[in-house]
Amino acid sequence: MTSLFAGLRVVDFTTNIAGPFTTAFMADFGAEVIKVEKPKQGDDTRFFSPQVEGVGVPFCVNNRGKKSLVLDMADSEAVEVVKKLIPTTDVVVESFKPGTMKKFGLDYETLKKINPRIIFCSVSGFGQTGPYASKPGYDLIAQAISGAMDMTGEAGGPPVRIGLAVADYNAGIHAFAAISAALYHRERTGEGQQIDISLLDCLWAINGSVEIAGVGRKITRSGNHHGALAPFGIYQGTGGALIVCAPAAGPWKALCDLMGRPDMVEDPLFSNSGARVKNLGQLVPVIEGWLKSFADTDEPLALMDKAGIPCAKVNSTTQALDNEQLLARDMIVDLETPDGVAVKTIKARGNPMKFSAGKAEQRKAPALGQHEDEILETIGYDAAAIARVKSKWGVN
Repeated sequence: MTSLFAGLRVVDFTTNIAGPFTTAFMADFGAEVIKVEKPKQGDDTRFFSPQVEGVGVPFCVNNRGKKSLVLDMADSEAVEVVKKLIPTTDVVVESFKPGTMKKFGLDYETLKKINPRIIFCSVSGFGQTGPYASKPGYDLIAQAISGAMDMTGEAGGPPVRIGLAVADYNAGIHAFAAISAALYHRERTGEGQQIDISLLDCLWAINGSVEIAGVGRKITRSGNHHGALAPFGIYQGTGGALIVCAPAAGPWKALCDLMGRPDMVEDPLFSNSGARVKNLGQLVPVIEGWLKSFADTDEPLALMDKAGIPCAKVNSTTQALDNEQLLARDMIVDLETPDGVAVKTIKARGNPMKFSAGKAEQRKAPALGQHEDEILETIGYDAAAIARVKSKWGVN
């Protein structure tokens, strides 16, 4: 089975989460991803917590399968190294502050003169244009500006940070999709192009409340229950929380029958989803009273499952590591650690994209500068030249 991106070369100038997540997907599907890192320290996430023997787990996960090339971008020779790689490069991905690549002399307009087929993807907080372009942007800031944070938390309470780095990872997925589309366009036309991905843009794009607000309705957080559907939320059982999603007529009737409350089906207070939302204060105690009549959450879950009512136990991430569905889908993997680490594997997320013509292969992240010799040799550096720049840039 041929890897989907076999033969593709990517030069990766990204750090932190969004950009590295993009190129990690490309590496999973066979692309050669050359990760450019600064001397001595490398990517900042090499030292992020948690760590395994001093190596940051976030680095291991988001830089899996890549090759490490140490370059001091303040050195003109480093710029020349990159320019010598460009004729054989398909994709450049960068996550610097807008204008940084131009300062290096490695912006899209310069690189496309060397290789007109190059695809150049920039991932930043706010994009390459607009009044916020020069501002530093992080996941938390995108959550705040996009309205996502205002949607999260208890009704009447303060906004709450979403527990996942949703802006970072969502931007990474959008960048992967955009690069794939650009590669398809190039396959048909021979043309490369520039891609501009913003954390804020991508999070705004998945805010399903935008159009509701646009017609004049005030939308804000509604806590553990949906603001327009019921029952559709988190309910407390004995020893844990459960999700119950039964707003449609069929599941609602099934739930009423299970609870021994068939009268609620026709009761005007609960006869349709809108009425149940308005009377949530009376509905929640009924459902939670039924759930808490069991010794644990397993029995009511089994009963609802058998009755066709969408439901689930609220897991911690630690509990989800044993989830049979995630295990069956290869979404929990043993990822190898970089060379030199005694702990050989860590539990990590699998690749969610399943193709009949290509399977993701998640390989270990590189040690800092591990592939210096190999990469420099491809652009004509001999052993003496390699030794010289490795000494200059502090590569072991």
